[in-house]
Amino acid sequence: MLKIDNAELEDIPRLVGFVTGWMEQQGLNKYIFQVETAVDEACTNVIKHGYRNKGGYIEISCDLHKDDLVITIRDRGKKFDPSQIPPPDIDTDLEERKIGGLGVYMMRKMMDEVQYTFNVETGNTLTMSKKIL
Repeated sequence: MLKIDNAELEDIPRLVGFVTGWMEQQGLNKYIFQVETAVDEACTNVIKHGYRNKGGYIEISCDLHKDDLVITIRDRGKKFDPSQIPPPDIDTDLEERKIGGLGVYMMRKMMDEVQYTFNVETGNTLTMSKKIL
């Protein structure tokens, strides 16, 4: 588990590196790109939107549960439920699309399951799972 009390955007490589390092130790190299992308997007969203670029607490952990790689990200930022975000319009021409707004979409595409819970005492918990075949 990695905990950063005042995580800022500059800490994203450290958070992602923690996960990829753990995955390498477990021999899960073939899943690194997808998980790395999802973790980067999730942590960026926490810092940019949950903490409004002012930094804040982030805790990240990695586990194996049977055939699933499970990444859990906890924060105490603004309540945010990614399941409430509608899918982006990816059929519109690139020139006409607004910048950003693909983070949750990328998390959903890269991982097999994305779950969110909120608790007044502990804050946001994002759990992302990837099937290990």
